Amino acid sequence: MKSLIFRLIIIFNLFFVHVYGQKISSNTCDSLLLTKVEYEKCKRDTFWKDDFLVKANYIINYKTQLLPKYRVLRREMKLSPMLQKSINQLKLVYDSVLNNKIWVLEKEMDRNQKYVQPKAYLSSILSLQFFKFYPDVHAILFNEIHLSLNPKTTMQKQVIFKKYFNEVLLAIPAETKDKLEDITSTLTKDKLKLNTNGMLFMFQDEIPEASRKQCDIINFLLWAE
Repeated sequence: MKSLIFRLIIIFNLFFVHVYGQKISSNTCDSLLLTKVEYEKCKRDTFWKDDFLVKANYIINYKTQLLPKYRVLRREMKLSPMLQKSINQLKLVYDSVLNNKIWVLEKEMDRNQKYVQPKAYLSSILSLQFFKFYPDVHAILFNEIHLSLNPKTTMQKQVIFKKYFNEVLLAIPAETKDKLEDITSTLTKDKLKLNTNGMLFMFQDEIPEASRKQCDIINFLLWAE
């Protein structure tokens, strides 16, 4: 709980700084106090300033321009008890895996950045937190990078994740699936319009279009849970 509160305070302060036009503080990089590696990392950190401001703006616009409209559409959908149960099961899996990854990656990021790259750290925090604002099952559960990236996911676990994923898909009636495809297709286009800076998201890779559409549907269903 304390960790979550700390992250929210960081994000709120970040938004406050941008909205009210205050200057982002420059890093204090003292070569007498830092090792050569730490000093070089500290100096390079300035390049991340624009990156985390772009991500902050994207999140602000995403949460205030897009999500309210799509929240109404999601709440209007009537789901069967079987489908709702499958969604809840997958959501529990997704949240558990995501929270563990965030916990491990936050520690590793700070250690790798030698504690002297606050702008890079904040940018990474925003990237990870976006998966909490809106789910991405492929990025968190199925991307093969997690087979080697700490905290590692085993192939056996990915098979289990796929089982829960397929249970949701199979429980969606054909008529509801058609409606979901229309909604998520429009949502994807709206997201692209917001991303005018070409921001890159973590854990993305190329997957077949049919699989991508399935993931978009599942993400939308998980989002409101």
